[in-house]
Amino acid sequence: MCLDVVIVTHNAGHFLADAVSSAIAQAGASHVWVVDADSTDDSVDALREQGLGINLLPVPNRGFAAANNRGIESTDSALVLLLNPDAALCPGALDALVATAQAHPRAGIIGPLILNPDGSVQANSFGRFPTFFGAIRLRLWRIVQRLRGNPKLSPNAPVATAPVDWVSGAAMLVRRAAIREVGLMDEGFFLYYEDVEWCHRMRRGGWEVLLEPRAHATHHLGGSMAPGDATALAYRSSFYRYCDLHGLWGLKICARSWLALRRFLGGAP
Repeated sequence: MCLDVVIVTHNAGHFLADAVSSAIAQAGASHVWVVDADSTDDSVDALREQGLGINLLPVPNRGFAAANNRGIESTDSALVLLLNPDAALCPGALDALVATAQAHPRAGIIGPLILNPDGSVQANSFGRFPTFFGAIRLRLWRIVQRLRGNPKLSPNAPVATAPVDWVSGAAMLVRRAAIREVGLMDEGFFLYYEDVEWCHRMRRGGWEVLLEPRAHATHHLGGSMAPGDATALAYRSSFYRYCDLHGLWGLKICARSWLALRRFLGGAP
């Protein structure tokens, strides 16, 4: 099945080379697209000097969603794998994802199991859509997990292909037929929650979102992030936008109230 890999990068440093190498090994250099969103470090220049045969696409830095969309628009394959520049495919991951896509023709998005560098399952790499009561349950679950000795909050992963509400944009296989029906990523999100919102639209449009635990990708969480305050502001802005788009006004009010309390206590930027 025809497939391309899109890697959006912005000052990803040494992580980018590993992401590209893992993609080349499983998809072939000519099917790898590195979308450079105004990087100012030497990571993309280093790739160019190596002459790997990959596709380099410079774009303005208008956010993660916008850059991924430009990459998707530059390809015409039936399947597109979106891969973070600080993530790397584990051996056999792409074959497992493609096999799942072939076995489930209504799967619009399929995510591999996202692992921390130590091999544990990464927190917040798949799950249920945010809700008011779901947020309360999640906070209680986190408290219990820390007490049980799970400081990284690794979730229990399914042992077989399973439907989920959303999977992480750190690595996700997307079917072009589904994109044609539900649209590209929402470019109103600069960073964060664009993956959750896209999965929401996929499911609402009648497409499945699946987690494939036979496929693994290692993600150096935060390896390509901006400084802490900028990251926190981007996360909150995207979360509020997601709440507005999907009518979660109670959850938004709760989040704003919690932020106000933390700021009053001196614990949030």
